[in-house]
Amino acid sequence: MEYFDYGAENLDTGFDVEEFLERSQRNQGQRLEQQLKRIKKQLEERDRIFEENRSELELKLDWYLERLQEEYNSVGPESVDELKEKIEEFYESIREERRRHWRDRQELEQERRQIERELEEIEASTFDLVESLQTDF
Repeated sequence: MEYFDYGAENLDTGFDVEEFLERSQRNQGQRLEQQLKRIKKQLEERDRIFEENRSELELKLDWYLERLQEEYNSVGPESVDELKEKIEEFYESIREERRRHWRDRQELEQERRQIERELEEIEASTFDLVESLQTDF
């Protein structure tokens, strides 16, 4: 039985494993960097939306507070209770909006930290891979 010689001179196919692995890890790193940028934009957008919602709720709250003051000064306590309920609803809406915003930011920050860890792992494995390939040749 005849065996094929797999010596180094027969294995040169022009395929550079080191370059391929480095390129793959670079691509993965770029993908993770893009995800980080996406998360940053989402955080900025969520902050903007939160501020808009908060401002709108506070404007409505101010309007109801003014109405409450007018009612105290003119009509009497019968319609004041209804206004107080509305005001309390707006306070609760503002609190709920803040809680939602905080949870949303926490989730995005957690995702960002995970991506940053993955990037660090890629960089470390690239270094280890290049180092091991250099010692093999």
